[in-house]
Amino acid sequence: MSQRKITSQIKKVPFHYNKSKLIAKWIVEGNDKHQVYQKCIIENKLQIKSPGRRKEITNHLYQRLVQLDQFLLKSFIESDIITSKYILVYAVAKHDILFTEFLSEVYRDALLSDKKYISMDDFDNFFISRRENNLVVNKWSNTTVELLGKAYRKMLVDSTLGIRKIKNIFVKQLIIHPDITKHIKQIGDYKYLKAISGER
Repeated sequence: MSQRKITSQIKKVPFHYNKSKLIAKWIVEGNDKHQVYQKCIIENKLQIKSPGRRKEITNHLYQRLVQLDQFLLKSFIESDIITSKYILVYAVAKHDILFTEFLSEVYRDALLSDKKYISMDDFDNFFISRRENNLVVNKWSNTTVELLGKAYRKMLVDSTLGIRKIKNIFVKQLIIHPDITKHIKQIGDYKYLKAISGER
């Protein structure tokens, strides 16, 4: 299980849906970490030019996916695209506590309100609040925070959780396979359903 910590890694390694599906497939097929890294870094099956970026992306994607059990990994590979992308958002949130907090406080609020969108000010206010209350975030440069905000917006759009309209992200209520919802509840991760689906 990867350690949950405050991180800005999403700005460097956003959604990467197709690459994540490849790595998930190799994990389900029984490949261990060394074998997955061999395929990604040495054989370059993810088709990333820079060896440094190849290693960085592989490491982060593997850390996200290895948290998922076999049922969720197989569902991620085999489900309809909406359910599949939902599972990947869940994996990202499980690995990144700051993104979880954003989903819980900003995304969920927009989903349940009449407003139905997240403005630039909403993103800015979230990071201002974190800089005031968290020593790690407080040390980040303005550039890091700006890039992270852009990455969060891209994450919402790429995952189909939101639609970009000018500078706002309009949120969407996703309909996913009920077996996924049931399973996530059973393993004690209901807070992610609340954050991503707006469940009460």
